[in-house]
Amino acid sequence: MSGSTPISSVSTRHWLFLALAALVPSAIVVVLGPVPLEPLYFVFLLGAGIAMGSLGLLMIGHFMNEQWLAPVRTEAEAAALTMPLILLLGLPLACGLDQLFPWADGRVELRLQQQEFLNPGFFLARSVLYLVGSSLIALWLVRTRNSRRVSMIGLALLTPIVTFAAYDWVMSRDPQWSSSLFGFAFAINQLLAALAGTILVTLLRLERTTTARMLSLERALLTLALLTIWTWFGQFIIVWLANLPDEVAWYLRRSAESSLALLGFAYAAVIIAVIILVPTGVQRWTMILGSALVLAYHLMHMAWVVQPAVHLSWQEIGLAVVAVIIWAVAYGVLVRALPQYDAESLREV
Repeated sequence: MSGSTPISSVSTRHWLFLALAALVPSAIVVVLGPVPLEPLYFVFLLGAGIAMGSLGLLMIGHFMNEQWLAPVRTEAEAAALTMPLILLLGLPLACGLDQLFPWADGRVELRLQQQEFLNPGFFLARSVLYLVGSSLIALWLVRTRNSRRVSMIGLALLTPIVTFAAYDWVMSRDPQWSSSLFGFAFAINQLLAALAGTILVTLLRLERTTTARMLSLERALLTLALLTIWTWFGQFIIVWLANLPDEVAWYLRRSAESSLALLGFAYAAVIIAVIILVPTGVQRWTMILGSALVLAYHLMHMAWVVQPAVHLSWQEIGLAVVAVIIWAVAYGVLVRALPQYDAESLREV
């Protein structure tokens, strides 16, 4: 029987504290009135992606019954359990859909098949379903004594959740553009960022964790980095060969000098990370640097894809910073409250 996380170690006091903290951005919006929400939306997207990616990482590890998950299991579980927090942090966004999505106030003309799908009520209902569904899967996974079976079911549920969430939360910002590969590319990005984040936090937090014990995780990080480069490049090649106006326009809108510079820095970071991680017998700080570069790539690449507003007011920046601090504190509380694991914890009798 596989080990399970005693979720009861995260006390009611912890959950109450986290829930109240997550409502702070909503309280700020209520007090200050309507404020631009682009930075908060970007933070929400990054947080939801890390949480979903961590949940996927956990389930892949459990399903494969692999012991390489043990060194980062606590950090991955803590990130996955922040999903309810992400739901609360995203509440102010529900009141400002017209700021984030051009279809919400009729600024763009939708195709006939999009008109019923992209309307505010149905969009919000789907978003709640994605967040609540992911939260329930995470709670189920850390409570169960049969992690492998739950992971099999959870992966089957999480895959469409991430795919449709990518379409709703990111791709629908350009509703005239569509890509059948986008959901997969988005999911790989989140999985890569989650793995890099858990490795980085584990190595910085636990001095006793050796690089030799995390060698399989480093190989997985290298594989995912190469896969995400190829996936996004493959999507570009498909669009270039097809030469369809709407698809090409999506890339043209991201071809400004500043956007191309951001994309260049992003791919420089991930390529350097790959070069660092390729040699065998790497050292602790090499793994830390490689993971940090992968996270930098993820941040810059997501900014290039989403294209958030550049000129920000102090209210926008402040609201985003508050959300980041709340998430970081909640993550730290969960990491400290959850138990540590060893390699034996993933074995099944």
